[in-house]
Amino acid sequence: MIRQFLKVLSVLLSVYVCVELAGSGFVFAAQSPSTKIMASYGGELGYQAPLWVAHEMKLFAKQGLSSELIRIAGGSRSMATLLSNSTHVSQSAGVSPVQANLAGGDVVIVATSTNRATVSIVAQPKTIKKPQDLVGKTVGLVGRGEMNEFFFLNALERWGIDPKSITFLAIPGSQPRLVAVAGGNIDATILAPPFTFEAEKLHLTTLADFTTSSEPFPQSGLVVRKEYLRSNRDTVKRMLMAYVEAIHVLKTDAEKSVAIMKKYMRITDDAIAKRSYDYYAKLFSQPPLTEEKGIGVVLKFLATQPGFANAKNAKVEEFFDNGLLLDLQRDGYFSRFK
Repeated sequence: MIRQFLKVLSVLLSVYVCVELAGSGFVFAAQSPSTKIMASYGGELGYQAPLWVAHEMKLFAKQGLSSELIRIAGGSRSMATLLSNSTHVSQSAGVSPVQANLAGGDVVIVATSTNRATVSIVAQPKTIKKPQDLVGKTVGLVGRGEMNEFFFLNALERWGIDPKSITFLAIPGSQPRLVAVAGGNIDATILAPPFTFEAEKLHLTTLADFTTSSEPFPQSGLVVRKEYLRSNRDTVKRMLMAYVEAIHVLKTDAEKSVAIMKKYMRITDDAIAKRSYDYYAKLFSQPPLTEEKGIGVVLKFLATQPGFANAKNAKVEEFFDNGLLLDLQRDGYFSRFK
């Protein structure tokens, strides 16, 4: 009798546990295997933090996605990797996907976490006192056709300086470029926090500060292939759900955010790490909708550059798709993170 009672009790407990797990969303037997996503990011700059946080805090895993991050310096390289299907998503400045599309690619921006410029031109004070001193000097950039070249050429145009009068060196990585300027091996470069803060400590000259501009600019966001979006819309939606939650963490949890940012920015200075966090936390867009005017700024400038004559008549809406984020907004997803 006792054995029969225990057997019945065991069955009832098993049913109870299964019901409780199902109610919690953990249905192990029915749970489908996670979808693998390979995501690239461009470097050690703080505006890359949403992707880092989504991965490190397992927010992608929370949405049934198994994530792997790969660092690819330079937007053109990350677009090439994306177009070859070696990655599924790239966190990139808006310049690169716009250029890729103008060249016949099929990429689209599905989120923009930073809709304002965060970069500055810094220079070696021994050789550069004013913009005109750049003539005949050497400038280090990630590479030709990259986001920092966009800003540098923009500044040169404003200053009336011919780009041909300057020698450009490709130096991927913000830290190597900072060291090169500080050591006098190059005369100027483009940097963003935390490295602009490091440049201040080294008493380097700031020639141009684009962060003071009120003009929108797609500094950083998620880019996928249009074909991938069509075929894997639910996967991209879940990516965005994790991305939105990561931005919420960055805006509300300084301790966790700073720890993750220090790891990926590869810095040990607590004061600069906290200053970088404070700078970006208020800058991140929530929801991370792409601003049409920002894409327009990119197209307007590219239309003046060799090889991009088709930018003049390009339609802004061809380069970004806010559709999934707007769906999430209508469904009330963002209200969870207020």
